[in-house]
Amino acid sequence: MPDGNYMGNPLRDSRSWPVSAAMIIMIANVLVFFIQKMTETGVDTPMGSVMSDKVTEALALVSTDVRNGQVYRLFSYMFVHGGFAHIFFNMWGLYLFGSLLESRIGAARFFNLYVISGLCGAGLWMLSNWNSSIPCLGASGAVFGIIIATAMFFPDLRIMLLLPPIPMKLKTFAIVFAVLEVFFELTGTQRGVAHLAHLGGFLGGYLYIRMLYKNEVWDIFSFLKSGKSKTGEGMYSMNNPPPGWNVSDKVSQAELDRILDKMSLSGINSLTETEMETLRKAREQMRAEREG
Repeated sequence: MPDGNYMGNPLRDSRSWPVSAAMIIMIANVLVFFIQKMTETGVDTPMGSVMSDKVTEALALVSTDVRNGQVYRLFSYMFVHGGFAHIFFNMWGLYLFGSLLESRIGAARFFNLYVISGLCGAGLWMLSNWNSSIPCLGASGAVFGIIIATAMFFPDLRIMLLLPPIPMKLKTFAIVFAVLEVFFELTGTQRGVAHLAHLGGFLGGYLYIRMLYKNEVWDIFSFLKSGKSKTGEGMYSMNNPPPGWNVSDKVSQAELDRILDKMSLSGINSLTETEMETLRKAREQMRAEREG
């Protein structure tokens, strides 16, 4: 596995759904897109004839409508898309990264991540378009939150880009995307694309995962913090143990099993700091044994 340094699946949320949250979200997006196409009609404008549909008019994020009380648009906009290519690439990203991430954090937290990322994307976009009646739509902000979250769990996983077709570590992919979104927003490149919604989704996904898993995941901002790990493997290592560790004392299998059982029943947040340090120590010992 790409995250083989973790024992078993200690970061997984034990509260799971009987069905895949990613699949439910994908089905919902596709159904809404189908209804969009069913209600689509041509509209004459000064710029020529364009296609419009009642679903987009009712569900897209429009700042002036939200300010007038239609708060539901902060949520509904992430299920509406502007065309086949738009929904295809969003759903491809949702499937590609979502299937991997959901197996780690569980369906409930995955669904929360999708919604929180989308809401953060809507919020950041609205701050820059407060008086605008231009609509914002699509799952991109939510999907970008899923991308950064997946990178936080699997930073060294290698993926193959479509364009250009080159291999890249997932953490590098996330960083490149974030930098490009900032560049496009600042330079006005790719007008008509809601780059702030993408960046808001990134921020929402990052904050949600950091809040839940803290130093057990890779941190995209680790270069700003002195003395912290840049690989998502925790703050300490065999060469830099936390205070009170005796690296010569191996973690017993019985103690490790007890901690993993507790975590599977009550979740990782139920562990004490001492138990978390024991997990880190055992992980470092296993790595040292493999490398030795």
